[in-house]
Amino acid sequence: MWSWRRKKPIPEGFPEGFKVQRIGISAAIAVSELPAGDIAKFFREHPEIAGALLGESYDKRFTPSSFIEEKGNLFRVGWFTRNAKYQCVQEFSTLADAATDYLLFSLGKGRWTLQK
Repeated sequence: MWSWRRKKPIPEGFPEGFKVQRIGISAAIAVSELPAGDIAKFFREHPEIAGALLGESYDKRFTPSSFIEEKGNLFRVGWFTRNAKYQCVQEFSTLADAATDYLLFSLGKGRWTLQK
């Protein structure tokens, strides 16, 4: 049919039907174009910004949507579907790493993988 209407392939690590999410934390948006390692460093140096992203996620009232949540001693990042299912979930031991993944994932830029 029309070439401009073709669906883009879903990037690896993203759910079917993914849509870029709105991020309302301006300091996080300001660093979103940096390399992922620099974003993680920023969140380690500014934990209050990472905490603001966590709070913003908890305040979401719509689905489907990306999410970040604290669960026990871990932070989980992924996709919450319309039918209340969790998909594409990754777990992190630090809020800085989880916030990095959440920001990249929400904006459709990829997923954060810890460097070994």
